[in-house]
Amino acid sequence: MIKKWLDWLLVLIWCGMIFYFTSSPLFTGTHTAHWIREMMTYFHIGSGAHIDDGMFSWNYVIRKLTHLTVFGILAFLIWRALVPQRHAKGWAWLLTTLYAATDEWHQSFQPGRSPKVTDVAIDACGALIALFVMIPIFIHKKKGRND
Repeated sequence: MIKKWLDWLLVLIWCGMIFYFTSSPLFTGTHTAHWIREMMTYFHIGSGAHIDDGMFSWNYVIRKLTHLTVFGILAFLIWRALVPQRHAKGWAWLLTTLYAATDEWHQSFQPGRSPKVTDVAIDACGALIALFVMIPIFIHKKKGRND
């Protein structure tokens, strides 16, 4: 019983972190482009010319990979909290996607941010990847340790 409470507590903490990041002006596209430029300069990687100029810019790619990762982790955490319920993967995907949609709505009230349906789609894809690729690997490794 305590494990279930801890699983749901982790879900709430992760949701709170997502809420914080989307509320903070430090994590807008402008700021992440600045951070990427600083890192590229520090590590002497390229000229930094294509950091923030469209769909194939470093800023765009890193931000969208972050969406995939963050919401994939959320789906995994929700799945863990729901197991052994029937259709745990489906519920985890649905709850993650709903949270992604409410997060984008929340961003509409934040300066320097704008809600994007494409971000919800990317978040839903991150959840699918976690649920149908990473969870089987997790289960397989866990069974291997128990044998």
